[in-house]
Amino acid sequence: MSLPASFGSPAQLVFIHLPKTGGFALHAALARALPEDRVLRIGDAAEQAAFRVMPPEAAARYALISGHVTLGEALERARPDARFVTLLRDPVARLVSAFNYMATWPDHPLHREFRDRGFAEFIEASGNALAAEACLQLTGADTAAEAIPLLESCYALVGTTARVNDVSRTLHQWLGLPPRIPGRENVTQGQGRIDLDSATCERLLAITREDRALFDHVARRHAGLMRHPALA
Repeated sequence: MSLPASFGSPAQLVFIHLPKTGGFALHAALARALPEDRVLRIGDAAEQAAFRVMPPEAAARYALISGHVTLGEALERARPDARFVTLLRDPVARLVSAFNYMATWPDHPLHREFRDRGFAEFIEASGNALAAEACLQLTGADTAAEAIPLLESCYALVGTTARVNDVSRTLHQWLGLPPRIPGRENVTQGQGRIDLDSATCERLLAITREDRALFDHVARRHAGLMRHPALA
């Protein structure tokens, strides 16, 4: 993986959207202020597959690339001076939200699998795939110790969900746009069956250990808003 050597004054933002962090609301606020043909949104599996084979020259025309892709996939296609941005959320809260979304939204691809199951079954069935999910998507590393230096060196801005308004104001400024506060988008409407016992709690804390350390680094050390030193 090669990281951008420096940050200039790019006309491109790359928002790596970790699921259930309120990222779609941030995307929508930015997209509304840009011409439609300057925005690339990567959401479902088909859009992810299309992005993986997109040549860099095709991606270069977008002012905003946003979606559920990995850092490595985006680095291969973004402009050399692009600014990478992401949002983090407490990983336990994020997994509860993800479960509720799958269990209650009929159009979700995994709805049938989890609509009649509880949160404990979700954690038991998906635990291995969920371990260090944020670290892996955002940096390619599976431990916080490895992920934090990559986050600090590669991303122009990393915010927690508590600082999303500050993130939005900064990104609009970078794009030369009037500031816009994100609304609420893609909100989970229902509540799944949240069944917890000691074994599930232990399992949940184990699989979120690395992601919690990553989140805590930004939330505590950087007060929820981490800027690249070149932009401080």
